[in-house]
Amino acid sequence: MRTLLLWVIAGLALSAGLVGLVAGIVGTTQPKGPSLVARLRARTGQADQDARMRRRNRLVAGAVAGALLWLVTGVFVAGVLLMLAIVGVPWLLAPTKGAATRIGKLEALGDWTQRLSNVLRLGRGLDEALKVSRKGAPDAIAAEVSDLVDRLQVGWRSADALREFGNALDDVTADKVVAALILSASDRGPGLAQALDDLAESVHEEVAKRRAIEADRAKPRTTVRWMTIITLGLVGVGMLVPGYTAPYGSLLGQLVLALLSAGFIGGLAWMRQLADHKPVPRFLIADPGSRVTVQSAAAGDGSVVFEEAL
Repeated sequence: MRTLLLWVIAGLALSAGLVGLVAGIVGTTQPKGPSLVARLRARTGQADQDARMRRRNRLVAGAVAGALLWLVTGVFVAGVLLMLAIVGVPWLLAPTKGAATRIGKLEALGDWTQRLSNVLRLGRGLDEALKVSRKGAPDAIAAEVSDLVDRLQVGWRSADALREFGNALDDVTADKVVAALILSASDRGPGLAQALDDLAESVHEEVAKRRAIEADRAKPRTTVRWMTIITLGLVGVGMLVPGYTAPYGSLLGQLVLALLSAGFIGGLAWMRQLADHKPVPRFLIADPGSRVTVQSAAAGDGSVVFEEAL
């Protein structure tokens, strides 16, 4: 039975590899040169799709690796734990990368705000200054700035495009900058350049504070990382020694292994929550209790469609 299952898994892996090879050589039938609106729609939600794809790939890899370990050792719980490790270890170590990305975007927002202020001082209007700001935009927010400019070019109102820009950044500090731009879009009065200067300085101060906070949070994160690495190393070495895994081959041994593993995983998850980022709630969001909600969308022919829900 185990030999048959191994052959089935090997056949599935070979088939998936051949499909990927053919797709890489032949390519797909997707049309080239999409329009501006098509590119804008394609970028919307792309990060979520990539995240779902990564989770799906990890789940498949974990299931295959867990099945192989179960067949080799005969310990079902060990296969389940290996699958959970492949899926869960990136989640345990994710806060470090996520925090660095958030701080990098915030720092880039400060630089972009300062540059936008300089463009406004040259006598440019807000919409024109936003379009000019796409050139040389910091890499961390280049995609968000490009989406903002694209929405303006296809006919979105400035306020609606800026709100979507704030939703893409998803940060309370970014809301301060976006709110100032929205107010200026509705009331084209003087003083926006100076306000953006002050906001850029405030954003850079916020970046310095967040870096200090993340330095303190790095301590429990480092503890979680080393505990995970050491534990996985010991388990991996132990699996290579048949005498080490022999007590866990019985039903009682697997139950004990499951209970011990559940306690250890629970401790790691708790420590991960301590090191996780708890963002301050945003204020520039749609109020579900408001009477009117306006949504803007670019139609396929470049026209603008407005929908109101009363």
